[in-house]
Amino acid sequence: MKIEFSTKNIDKAFYEKCILNYIYQHYHYSKDNQQKYVDQDKWNIYIKPLEEFSWGFYDNYRKDELSSNMAHGVTGMNEIICYIHDIKNDFYTLQNLSVIGHELAHMILKVYYPNFITRQRHDDFYTKKGTQRQLFSSEVHDRLTEGRTRKITIKQSLFKKFSFYAVDISDLAV
Repeated sequence: MKIEFSTKNIDKAFYEKCILNYIYQHYHYSKDNQQKYVDQDKWNIYIKPLEEFSWGFYDNYRKDELSSNMAHGVTGMNEIICYIHDIKNDFYTLQNLSVIGHELAHMILKVYYPNFITRQRHDDFYTKKGTQRQLFSSEVHDRLTEGRTRKITIKQSLFKKFSFYAVDISDLAV
């Protein structure tokens, strides 16, 4: 797995620590999971400043609903791209890590359940309740609508910790 930053101001080592911490909390280090580790290693994670955002991923309908000034991300085939506020500030870090955690949840579920289809429980940005959809997509959005997040705490130094909230998929990654 490659994590690449094109940002200039954020603490890249800290963000990488948060990313890896979230990912590896979902793997249970058994022989059965060995292929999942191999599949995950094929992924590339790109953390970019909002200024690098390109509308190319979205159709015209979605362009009216999005703001290019808000942190967000997209998860594709073996690739995550997150567009974040490139500002070293705890409030922006909270927002950025929430967005990154959202995309990481899509990735983890795509590694665990690449072909599993489910029915969406709630309307979201892309589809309506009841629509059949890939679990790795619908489950993340449904859980956020339901408020199913968990607190992730990262030790920054001997006396300092930082906490952020990310979608809770820990019961699915087994």
